Amino acid sequence: MDWIESKIEVIARDRRHGAAQLAGRAIEVLVALCRRGRASTPHDLARQVITAGLRLARLRPSMAPIHNWSLLFARQFNDLTRSVSSLKELRRQGVHLGEEIRAQQQRLLRQQVECARSLLAACRSLVTLSYSSTVEAILRQALPRDATVTIAESRPLLEGRRLFTRLLESQPSLRMVTDAQLGLVAAHADLVLVGADSVLSDLAVVNKTGTYLAALAARAHQRGFYVAADTFKIQAVPVSATGLLESRSGKEVWRRHGDACDNIYFDITPGHLVSGFVTELGILDGPRMAREVLNRQEVIASLGHVW
Repeated sequence: MDWIESKIEVIARDRRHGAAQLAGRAIEVLVALCRRGRASTPHDLARQVITAGLRLARLRPSMAPIHNWSLLFARQFNDLTRSVSSLKELRRQGVHLGEEIRAQQQRLLRQQVECARSLLAACRSLVTLSYSSTVEAILRQALPRDATVTIAESRPLLEGRRLFTRLLESQPSLRMVTDAQLGLVAAHADLVLVGADSVLSDLAVVNKTGTYLAALAARAHQRGFYVAADTFKIQAVPVSATGLLESRSGKEVWRRHGDACDNIYFDITPGHLVSGFVTELGILDGPRMAREVLNRQEVIASLGHVW
């Protein structure tokens, strides 16, 4: 199982990709295990897949989609074992399950893009930060081509530069700024749009550090602050006071004095600073998103009951 451990470790260490992308990679790991897992019986394969699914669900506590999608796969694969007695057939159906879930993830993204069109139709200047595959898709497909996009670089690994380079063809008017300039550029933007790694049960948003400051700047200048987050990004149990934030070595900030540097990757933006959530269901305000949180809590609870 060393090859599966190495694939899981890649997801654990990944600092370049957002939660939605890593959730997709988690499903790919589980599909690979269905195909290649060394099992002599359906029971052996089920044990391996469910164990890996549960481990992936706990792997990145700040990233709800990895948890939610991995748990969904594990639960549905467990259901398959009740009706499939052939190892070959169980492998086949496990692969098919992964393909269905990946297709569902892509549908949610397309729906978010469509829902964002009304929000961005008249937008001429937008601010964002770091890298989000969801934000990238929305800006590529729903933002007018003549709009200016200003991207904060997102220290210490400068993920914002990745978004900049990926948008060069679709958005010719791009600006790059340091994170410290967010307060300045928000004053001249129509709105701020960011991604999310998790939406907590009190509607607080976990995202790359700097998001909270962007939200405060938007509020100070009376600009809309929108979060692109489908409902699989809802982390149904934690609230702001208990949300776990990942941190890494201070050497990424300053190699010479790494021991003296804090390097917390995510911050928590209070829900009252969010103007709306760009979801697959539409642009949801706080009360409507709160109803989706309740719905997601029920779904996640049902997924976990089998274990």
